[in-house]
Amino acid sequence: MNLLEDIQNAATDSSSDVSTLLRKCKILAARLENQHLEDWLIWESNGYPEAALVPSYRIWRLQVRGNFLGPFSKYQHAPIPIALLSKDAQKMYNKYECRFSIPSIESAIEESKNGMVQLETGGLALSVGQNVYTNMTCVECWAEFGVGNLVEVINAVRNRILDFSLALWKESPTAGETNPNIRKEIRSDKITQIFNTKVYGGTANLVGSANNSSVEFNIELNNFESVRRVLQNNGVSKNDIDDLQNALKEDKLPQSPKQFGTKVSAWISRMMKKASDGTWNVGLAAAGNLLSEVLSKYYGL
Repeated sequence: MNLLEDIQNAATDSSSDVSTLLRKCKILAARLENQHLEDWLIWESNGYPEAALVPSYRIWRLQVRGNFLGPFSKYQHAPIPIALLSKDAQKMYNKYECRFSIPSIESAIEESKNGMVQLETGGLALSVGQNVYTNMTCVECWAEFGVGNLVEVINAVRNRILDFSLALWKESPTAGETNPNIRKEIRSDKITQIFNTKVYGGTANLVGSANNSSVEFNIELNNFESVRRVLQNNGVSKNDIDDLQNALKEDKLPQSPKQFGTKVSAWISRMMKKASDGTWNVGLAAAGNLLSEVLSKYYGL
């Protein structure tokens, strides 16, 4: 049994813990020398840092609750409508980003007694004050979500590892093996393409010479780091990405996907030329679709 098959067996074995599965995958990532896979495995194992983009399967809505006191009564464990909170708080609780490590998630699932996980909300109780229930003051406040969300994170990671390893196995059954006599080489950009497709949910035809490609990456509004990650994963150099960041800062906000500013438009033209002459290893049609979709999502168009 080779490493890929070992990973596949562990991914399909419900009795195996995901932490051990991640460690096996780290060996594969090191042998493949694929930084994108290695970063994802490190973040899943150790927790996502603030600078890292959280994948969609780790984002969900929270329920905010609190304890209220009035002149003659009290209201315990009362729901607090998120719509009544500040815009920043609404964004935080409507799209909570779970950055817990897989070991922490596994522990939280085991320790949960009532099927809920509670999170601290800092000074939110003070800002809620008397704005929710008439003549009642919020004295304590917290956010919570069902432990089922954590179970789904575990399932999502296990399924993504299985899908990635199977897709890689189809391309190269001996990928990750140390014996050069039996190992079939696979291009690094192909590994990245499989990773994007199976782990982050991109489309399989994005890298290469596809004539019709669609982009389904998680680009957040005005979040350049999410743009940077997608472009890096699709072979755009660091210098070109830095040039785009500067162009976005200098240009005014466009009103439609077809009306990018002069700096951004010039950058797109340079990238299309690189795709055309092979300097950027992406098919011309796929390149145009990638850049248009990524920038449109960044601008929120």
